[in-house]
Amino acid sequence: MTEKVGIMDGFDTDQVVLQDLGADLRQERLSRDLSQAALAREAGVTRDTIRRLEAGEPVSTLTLIRTLRALGLVQGLANLVPGQGPGPLEQLDRGPVGRQRASGTRKQPGPAREWRWDDGDQR
Repeated sequence: MTEKVGIMDGFDTDQVVLQDLGADLRQERLSRDLSQAALAREAGVTRDTIRRLEAGEPVSTLTLIRTLRALGLVQGLANLVPGQGPGPLEQLDRGPVGRQRASGTRKQPGPAREWRWDDGDQR
């Protein structure tokens, strides 16, 4: 048996990604002992739409969201795109953090000259 590579490994075509996603959704539906018709009713789409989704055919984003919600998987969408960092109040609650900026390069002083007492008279 071969190990399945991640759905978004960077080398798959769009069609392969759609087919993998459809197969994963089909497995999830079957593991919950749901028929395509039952999932379609729960998601508010047609049975043919579920069939197309599971077959790896393009469907709308809204259809995907409705299907994921019906399967209890919609929270996984939050992991697709990195979110914003903590807000200003949360940063204050966390306390001070390390450096935020590099100091850059500083001009090095030239060689030091010997200091001599001189009254400035040049007679």
